[in-house]
Amino acid sequence: SHHLSVHVSGTSLMAQLLRSTIGALNTTSDSQMETSNLACLPQPRAMKMEQYMRSSLPLVVLVLFCLVQAYTYRLRRVIAAFYFPKQEKRRVLYLYNKLLRQRQSFVQRQQRRIAQRKRHHPGWRTSLVQRWPWLRRCLRQKCIVCETPETPRDRVCPAEACRARYCRWCW
Repeated sequence: SHHLSVHVSGTSLMAQLLRSTIGALNTTSDSQMETSNLACLPQPRAMKMEQYMRSSLPLVVLVLFCLVQAYTYRLRRVIAAFYFPKQEKRRVLYLYNKLLRQRQSFVQRQQRRIAQRKRHHPGWRTSLVQRWPWLRRCLRQKCIVCETPETPRDRVCPAEACRARYCRWCW
């Protein structure tokens, strides 16, 4: 519903002229319109089993390829080892030496890390706990390597100067 009205007051010639021209614009109109988009919407229906299979088959194939890929790499290595045994022996020896170097560097890196932590965090906590054992409940100690909280299975370094605490895995 729309209602448009313009009121001009006054008695002059210009007011009369405006009333006569703009008075024609005063209108009232009612319009009733209903719209719906139901005709444009797709009509839903259930998928058939064939459509489910077509949509899920690529995903299943992709997962199978991911699982089979590791075994094909192993098979490729076995075939290459059969035809080139010397190169396979060199490869295995290289990987073994690399693993030994990594283990050795890990141990050295952890030793440096422990020494650094001992320098930066002197054992004031351990000395307090040795003096007053009841403080152990307040001061939670951690593994010096991985910093996991103290457990009953922790081990303490037997050296009197060190007395560092290690968790079961790091020990």
